[in-house]
Amino acid sequence: MLKYFPTCPLCGANKGYEVSGLAKTYAQCRSCGAKWMSADFAKCKEIKEMYLSEPAYDGKGASLRMPKKYPVKFWQDSNAIENAIKAEETALSRKSANKIEIEEREPKTKLIFHPEMTDQQLKTLIKESLDEIPKWDYGSTIYGKGLGSLISNTSFAEATTIRLLRAILEQNKILIIQNELLRRALSKTT
Repeated sequence: MLKYFPTCPLCGANKGYEVSGLAKTYAQCRSCGAKWMSADFAKCKEIKEMYLSEPAYDGKGASLRMPKKYPVKFWQDSNAIENAIKAEETALSRKSANKIEIEEREPKTKLIFHPEMTDQQLKTLIKESLDEIPKWDYGSTIYGKGLGSLISNTSFAEATTIRLLRAILEQNKILIIQNELLRRALSKTT
Protein backbone atom coordinates (compact mmCIF):
# COMPACT_ATOMS: atom_id res chain seq x y z
CA MET A 1 0.00 0.00 0.00
CA LEU A 2 2.80 2.42 0.89
CA LYS A 3 4.46 1.77 -2.47
CA TYR A 4 1.35 2.98 -4.33
CA PHE A 5 0.06 5.46 -1.76
CA PRO A 6 2.79 7.11 0.36
CA THR A 7 0.04 9.53 1.41
CA CYS A 8 -3.60 8.69 2.00
CA PRO A 9 -5.73 9.18 -1.13
CA LEU A 10 -8.49 10.86 0.91
CA CYS A 11 -6.77 12.92 3.60
CA GLY A 12 -3.21 13.25 2.27
CA ALA A 13 -1.62 12.19 5.59
CA ASN A 14 1.55 10.11 5.57
CA LYS A 15 0.99 8.20 8.85
CA GLY A 16 0.71 4.83 7.11
CA TYR A 17 -1.93 2.13 7.15
CA GLU A 18 -3.18 -0.63 9.41
CA VAL A 19 -3.57 -3.98 7.65
CA SER A 20 -6.47 -6.21 8.70
CA GLY A 21 -8.73 -9.05 7.64
CA LEU A 22 -8.14 -12.79 7.67
CA ALA A 23 -6.44 -12.67 4.30
CA LYS A 24 -4.94 -9.21 4.96
CA THR A 25 -7.14 -7.68 2.28
CA TYR A 26 -7.87 -4.40 4.12
CA ALA A 27 -5.71 -1.32 4.58
CA GLN A 28 -6.93 1.52 6.82
CA CYS A 29 -5.42 4.99 7.00
CA ARG A 30 -4.03 5.64 10.48
CA SER A 31 -5.01 9.29 10.21
CA CYS A 32 -8.53 9.58 8.74
CA GLY A 33 -9.76 5.99 9.13
CA ALA A 34 -10.60 5.45 5.45
CA LYS A 35 -10.39 1.73 4.71
CA TRP A 36 -9.73 0.09 1.36
CA MET A 37 -10.12 -3.50 0.29
CA SER A 38 -8.42 -5.31 -2.53
CA ALA A 39 -7.81 -8.97 -3.24
CA ASP A 40 -4.47 -7.84 -4.65
CA PHE A 41 -3.22 -6.92 -1.13
CA ALA A 42 -3.05 -10.57 -0.07
CA LYS A 43 -1.21 -11.58 -3.23
CA CYS A 44 1.58 -9.08 -2.54
CA LYS A 45 1.65 -8.33 -6.24
CA GLU A 46 0.66 -5.35 -8.33
CA ILE A 47 -2.45 -3.61 -7.04
CA LYS A 48 -4.88 -3.14 -9.91
CA GLU A 49 -8.07 -1.94 -8.24
CA MET A 50 -9.46 -1.19 -4.81
CA TYR A 51 -12.80 -0.73 -3.11
CA LEU A 52 -13.36 1.88 -0.43
CA SER A 53 -14.96 -0.27 2.27
CA GLU A 54 -15.24 2.52 4.88
CA PRO A 55 -15.13 6.29 4.38
CA ALA A 56 -12.97 8.60 6.47
CA TYR A 57 -14.10 9.31 10.03
CA ASP A 58 -15.49 12.66 8.85
CA GLY A 59 -17.52 10.93 6.11
CA LYS A 60 -15.29 11.93 3.21
CA GLY A 61 -15.51 9.40 0.43
CA ALA A 62 -18.81 7.88 1.60
CA SER A 63 -20.24 8.25 -1.90
CA LEU A 64 -17.34 6.20 -3.31
CA ARG A 65 -17.90 3.17 -1.09
CA MET A 66 -18.34 -0.43 -2.15
CA PRO A 67 -19.53 -1.94 -4.41
CA LYS A 68 -17.90 0.73 -6.56
CA LYS A 69 -14.46 -0.42 -7.62
CA TYR A 70 -11.83 2.00 -8.90
CA PRO A 71 -8.44 1.40 -10.50
CA VAL A 72 -5.28 2.37 -8.60
CA LYS A 73 -4.65 5.27 -10.96
CA PHE A 74 -7.97 6.79 -9.86
CA TRP A 75 -6.97 6.63 -6.18
CA GLN A 76 -3.59 8.19 -7.04
CA ASP A 77 -5.23 11.24 -8.63
CA SER A 78 -6.57 13.60 -5.93
CA ASN A 79 -8.41 15.70 -8.54
CA ALA A 80 -10.19 12.63 -9.91
CA ILE A 81 -11.20 11.64 -6.37
CA GLU A 82 -12.56 15.13 -5.58
CA ASN A 83 -14.43 15.27 -8.91
CA ALA A 84 -15.94 11.82 -8.34
CA ILE A 85 -17.04 12.78 -4.82
CA LYS A 86 -18.65 15.97 -6.13
CA ALA A 87 -20.34 14.11 -8.99
CA GLU A 88 -21.71 11.43 -6.65
CA GLU A 89 -22.91 14.03 -4.13
CA THR A 90 -24.58 16.02 -6.91
CA ALA A 91 -26.31 12.88 -8.20
CA LEU A 92 -27.38 12.02 -4.66
CA SER A 93 -28.78 15.49 -4.02
CA ARG A 94 -30.70 15.31 -7.32
CA LYS A 95 -32.16 11.98 -6.28
CA SER A 96 -33.15 13.43 -2.92
CA ALA A 97 -34.69 16.51 -4.56
CA ASN A 98 -36.64 14.30 -7.00
CA LYS A 99 -37.84 12.08 -4.16
CA ILE A 100 -39.00 15.10 -2.15
CA GLU A 101 -40.75 16.52 -5.24
CA ILE A 102 -42.54 13.22 -5.85
CA GLU A 103 -43.55 12.96 -2.18
CA GLU A 104 -44.93 16.51 -2.29
CA ARG A 105 -47.02 15.69 -5.37
CA GLU A 106 -48.45 12.54 -3.84
CA PRO A 107 -51.31 12.91 -1.41
CA LYS A 108 -50.26 12.71 2.22
CA THR A 109 -52.81 10.02 2.95
CA LYS A 110 -53.09 6.92 0.86
CA LEU A 111 -56.75 6.69 -0.04
CA ILE A 112 -58.30 3.55 -1.45
CA PHE A 113 -59.90 5.75 -4.10
CA HIS A 114 -60.29 9.43 -4.86
CA PRO A 115 -63.73 11.07 -5.20
CA GLU A 116 -62.87 12.37 -8.67
CA MET A 117 -62.34 8.84 -10.03
CA THR A 118 -64.82 7.61 -12.61
CA ASP A 119 -67.00 4.55 -12.09
CA GLN A 120 -64.86 2.66 -14.61
CA GLN A 121 -61.68 3.48 -12.66
CA LEU A 122 -63.33 2.19 -9.49
CA LYS A 123 -64.33 -1.03 -11.26
CA THR A 124 -60.73 -1.42 -12.41
CA LEU A 125 -59.59 -1.09 -8.76
CA ILE A 126 -62.05 -3.83 -7.79
CA LYS A 127 -60.66 -6.09 -10.51
CA GLU A 128 -57.07 -5.43 -9.30
CA SER A 129 -58.04 -6.40 -5.75
CA LEU A 130 -59.81 -9.51 -7.02
CA ASP A 131 -56.60 -10.45 -8.88
CA GLU A 132 -54.55 -9.78 -5.73
CA ILE A 133 -56.58 -11.98 -3.34
CA PRO A 134 -55.43 -15.36 -4.79
CA LYS A 135 -51.81 -14.38 -4.09
CA TRP A 136 -52.59 -14.26 -0.39
CA ASP A 137 -55.24 -16.94 0.07
CA TYR A 138 -54.74 -20.18 1.98
CA GLY A 139 -53.56 -22.02 -1.13
CA SER A 140 -50.46 -19.82 -1.47
CA THR A 141 -47.19 -21.19 -0.18
CA ILE A 142 -45.31 -19.53 2.65
CA TYR A 143 -42.42 -18.48 0.47
CA GLY A 144 -44.17 -17.57 -2.73
CA LYS A 145 -46.69 -15.37 -4.43
CA GLY A 146 -45.81 -11.92 -3.24
CA LEU A 147 -44.55 -12.61 0.26
CA GLY A 148 -40.87 -12.28 -0.60
CA SER A 149 -38.54 -11.26 2.20
CA LEU A 150 -41.47 -10.09 4.30
CA ILE A 151 -41.70 -13.48 5.97
CA SER A 152 -38.22 -14.94 5.53
CA ASN A 153 -37.70 -15.11 9.30
CA THR A 154 -41.26 -15.78 10.41
CA SER A 155 -42.94 -18.91 11.66
CA PHE A 156 -45.63 -20.76 9.75
CA ALA A 157 -48.31 -19.27 12.01
CA GLU A 158 -47.02 -15.73 11.46
CA ALA A 159 -46.85 -16.29 7.71
CA THR A 160 -50.41 -17.58 7.70
CA THR A 161 -51.55 -14.54 9.69
CA ILE A 162 -49.84 -12.20 7.24
CA ARG A 163 -51.46 -13.95 4.28
CA LEU A 164 -54.92 -13.87 5.80
CA LEU A 165 -54.67 -10.23 6.85
CA ARG A 166 -53.55 -9.24 3.37
CA ALA A 167 -56.43 -11.15 1.78
CA ILE A 168 -58.86 -9.47 4.21
CA LEU A 169 -57.40 -6.07 3.33
CA GLU A 170 -58.06 -6.67 -0.36
CA GLN A 171 -61.61 -7.86 0.39
CA ASN A 172 -62.27 -4.76 2.48
CA LYS A 173 -60.99 -2.54 -0.33
CA ILE A 174 -63.48 -4.19 -2.66
CA LEU A 175 -66.34 -3.61 -0.20
CA ILE A 176 -65.42 0.05 0.25
CA ILE A 177 -65.27 0.66 -3.50
CA GLN A 178 -68.52 -1.23 -4.09
CA ASN A 179 -70.17 0.92 -1.42
CA GLU A 180 -68.95 4.03 -3.22
CA LEU A 181 -70.39 2.75 -6.50
CA LEU A 182 -73.71 2.06 -4.74
CA ARG A 183 -73.72 5.53 -3.15
CA ARG A 184 -73.14 7.11 -6.55
CA ALA A 185 -75.91 5.04 -8.15
CA LEU A 186 -78.37 5.97 -5.38
CA SER A 187 -77.49 9.66 -5.55
CA LYS A 188 -78.20 9.66 -9.30
CA THR A 189 -81.70 8.25 -8.81
CA THR A 190 -82.76 10.75 -6.14
